[in-house]
Amino acid sequence: MTPYENTIKEIQPGIFRIPIPVPLPLQFVYAYAISDPDGFWLIDLGMDVEEARAAWDQADTLLGLSQHTVAGVIVTHYHPDHIGLSQYATDKWHAPIYLLEDEITSARSIFEDTPPAPDLTAFMIQHGTPQDEMVLREKDRSLGRTVVHLPKVMHPLKRGQRIVLQRHVLQILHQRGHTDHQAVIYDEMEHLLFCGDQVLSRITPNISFWPNSDPNPLASYLESLAELKTLSVRMALPAHEHLIDDLNHRIDKILSHHAERTHDVLEIVTSSKTGYEVAKMLFKRPLNAHQMRFAVSETLAHLEYLRLEGKIDRLDGHPVRYQRR
Repeated sequence: MTPYENTIKEIQPGIFRIPIPVPLPLQFVYAYAISDPDGFWLIDLGMDVEEARAAWDQADTLLGLSQHTVAGVIVTHYHPDHIGLSQYATDKWHAPIYLLEDEITSARSIFEDTPPAPDLTAFMIQHGTPQDEMVLREKDRSLGRTVVHLPKVMHPLKRGQRIVLQRHVLQILHQRGHTDHQAVIYDEMEHLLFCGDQVLSRITPNISFWPNSDPNPLASYLESLAELKTLSVRMALPAHEHLIDDLNHRIDKILSHHAERTHDVLEIVTSSKTGYEVAKMLFKRPLNAHQMRFAVSETLAHLEYLRLEGKIDRLDGHPVRYQRR
């Protein structure tokens, strides 16, 4: 079965899965519409590109979003394929946009430089990335900003907050790792989990180490997955790929993957290496500059995890290097 389903589907009465095209290898981000007598609630939006706007226009017509009122939009996290159409949604439906409070700050910093985002080019070069690859990265960053348009007002959510509707109670869970402040939405009445990018059915979400962010994102991610396993979940509804019928089984697979990856990293750093060098050894298939950036940042998350576990040392310098104790 292909993970790239391209038609709107009613997952159960009143809950719709909406494929929104994105110019990425995953092809679609899956948004969700929850129908309630008080109006629709939407989860995630897509990038601000023509194909995505057309998909939402079609969904509006098929589901009658405008006629029945969009009461609110919850964006799980600040990545462009989730938040990019926020201004569009505000204009189209006059709908409030909700994110966890600190994720709003992250979005403003990344896409509006308020406050200024950290210098990622210098950070990546410090960890061994060649200068010529970072020239391509800067072009990619500029392009990314063209597909994200944020409204002047975005409304903060609190951790553990409940949005009480007539047919649903949506609990806002703070799930770290993929970003520092991703919101995952648990429908307490239906035992459904709208899990954003935190758990995917086929691939493992990117867990990256960045400056001025979580100092140990992999540990945070593993802890967050353990929290999800305590919930009673009948079905998980991710933003990419397949629906997940057995959430705990999928989480166990992801935990096993990271244990194996951590072991591989430890085997590589018997002699001192930069994060870039370790990533080149871990990811054996050819990667373009965009993919390599994520490979390095994910490798750094594993290196910092091992360092804080006391298993390797970080040798600060130009560039930074890591070595097993």
